[in-house]
Amino acid sequence: MLVVLLPIGLMAQGAPAGGEMAVYGSAVATPLMFQNEVRPTNEMSFRLGISALDDDNVLGSNNARITDEALSINSQLDVSRKTPNVMIDFNYQPFYLLYRQYDQLDRLNHAGTLNMKFRLGSHILLGLHDALSYQNGVYPALTGQQNVAGAPLPSALNTFLYSPTLRSLSNTPGLDLTFVKSSRTSLTLSGNFLQRKFSAQAGAGQPLYNDTGLSGGLQYQYRMTIHTTFGLLLQYQDSTYEGLGGLLIRQRSQVASTIVSVDSRLSPTVSVSVFGGPQYLKTLGQTLSGNIAPGRVAGSGGGSITKEVRSTAVNLAVQRAITDGGGIFTSVVNTNVSFGIRRRLVGRWQASWNGSLAAEDATLLQLGNGKADTASSGVDFTRPLGREGTNFRISYSTIHQITKGNLPSLLNFDRNQVTIAFEYQLKAIPFGR
Repeated sequence: MLVVLLPIGLMAQGAPAGGEMAVYGSAVATPLMFQNEVRPTNEMSFRLGISALDDDNVLGSNNARITDEALSINSQLDVSRKTPNVMIDFNYQPFYLLYRQYDQLDRLNHAGTLNMKFRLGSHILLGLHDALSYQNGVYPALTGQQNVAGAPLPSALNTFLYSPTLRSLSNTPGLDLTFVKSSRTSLTLSGNFLQRKFSAQAGAGQPLYNDTGLSGGLQYQYRMTIHTTFGLLLQYQDSTYEGLGGLLIRQRSQVASTIVSVDSRLSPTVSVSVFGGPQYLKTLGQTLSGNIAPGRVAGSGGGSITKEVRSTAVNLAVQRAITDGGGIFTSVVNTNVSFGIRRRLVGRWQASWNGSLAAEDATLLQLGNGKADTASSGVDFTRPLGREGTNFRISYSTIHQITKGNLPSLLNFDRNQVTIAFEYQLKAIPFGR
């Protein structure tokens, strides 16, 4: 019986009910939820909406600052399916922006996530997942504030750095295979593809890097008690960077990591995660200084604490690790702290608040004379209107970025966005049990 319960718990990690603990090493972000919160399952829903956006830095550059307003036509498709042997969560959000003055950015934008798990046998689970974005820059106030629980994902693109507004593609599909040896022990093999690509417009003086990479991992998990899990993650990532906009550089970075983690449920509403270990970076190709960078060893680590009660959910996370440079650098030492808060207010209103501070340093790896500091925050107020899924929403987001060293000043910018949105959900289509 216990052997059967562990696979069910592993399948639930992808789309948990409120109060489920996020375990370090997962390839899929766990949403921050209220205690006992239940989200719709076994149905397909479609939502239409319209938003008014005020953007005080359309191009994402203080050197060419343009303020404009836009109208966004939004839609969202959600598919959720959960049975004893299959779990599927799919979300797709296309939206078309129409700026009042700067019509060069009037295009259809796309964002989507996919998470699937299949039980192939009593001891084997197969997982497939993907997160895709194809849009002009970032629109956190438009797409909604996304709060997650637990520690940062070990295999993901760097989202703490921001580039000027360009057409860009990011895609992170992956596959994992979990073998459950007993009620306490499991072993997971994983593979991921990571891609960040900017449009050809980046050649017009925009010093950015396209990034294509592969990563593989082996994770061992041992449940020491009913509330505490020990993990050991061995991960290897191989990334190739190609410079744009005059950066005629092709560089390959190989990062090997050994991370030990402990995740524990301290109470029915509080969970914590701590992790850490060494990372080794090997660089093939020339750096910006024209030198060959030697192999470097750096310490990585961090942790998170999550509290989820009936009316409030809070997550705080810290991390230090070698990551990609978000298109501005190749590899960096990324030190960051982030938080997310959800709160039920009076009159059926809900509030969501998140923020982050990050310091990116390429000098520690001898890959160039460059640093960047970023700060971002956003707040979101939502009120349901009648039918489930029909909402009125007001959002505000702010981003501040400062670069130092041999980097152009166009990468420094401040950006504020305000959105007022109305979303209407059509009748959901239930699936058979």
